[in-house]
Amino acid sequence: MKEKKSFKENSINTGEVSGRIPTFSIVAMCLAGFFVLWLMVEMEHASLIDDPVRSAVISTRSAWLTPIMKVITYMGNWQTITIICLFLLIIKKTRSTYGVPLSIGALFVSFANKGIKAIVMRPRPDAEMFLIEQGGWSFPSGHAITSMFFFGMLIWLIRRNVTNHRTANVLTVLLAIPMILIGVSRVYLGVHYPTDVLAGWCLGVLVIAVMAEIIAKKDR
Repeated sequence: MKEKKSFKENSINTGEVSGRIPTFSIVAMCLAGFFVLWLMVEMEHASLIDDPVRSAVISTRSAWLTPIMKVITYMGNWQTITIICLFLLIIKKTRSTYGVPLSIGALFVSFANKGIKAIVMRPRPDAEMFLIEQGGWSFPSGHAITSMFFFGMLIWLIRRNVTNHRTANVLTVLLAIPMILIGVSRVYLGVHYPTDVLAGWCLGVLVIAVMAEIIAKKDR
């Protein structure tokens, strides 16, 4: 009598059949989205997205919401991500499963973001709208790419390794909140354009897809 395959084994076998095509599609769509946004910035057409979205987000500013948005944006700071990565690396049970891939990916997106910023050199929005201090170039948003990769990759790893589906679902919802809201907070606080955030999200999802494929191949 054959033993039932584990959830992880089933996931791996499914990936052997269909993993490559979805990964290629995701990477292609993310690259296309990123380059379209970059082209809009270079051709000075980004305002078609930036102006209405930025106006709508900034219109929600209030005395009670601003402190919350500041806390949310700080969750995407490199200091916060570094502390979480070190914590996962120190604990033996989470080191190889979570700590190593998240740390490698976080370092990669950080360097990639800096390189792209240096190429595009898009100035930030008017400093008069800033609710926090922020320097450097604007495109893409480093907080958006880092938070999308880090929390999105963590969700993928949890759903791959946590056998309790209820726990995995709860953690997915909790981690999806900062994954999205950190990017939104950058527009709310006035330090990024919406197209900066969208470009960061595209790159973050791209790196998740590539990392997930690498991990799946390693397991196979």
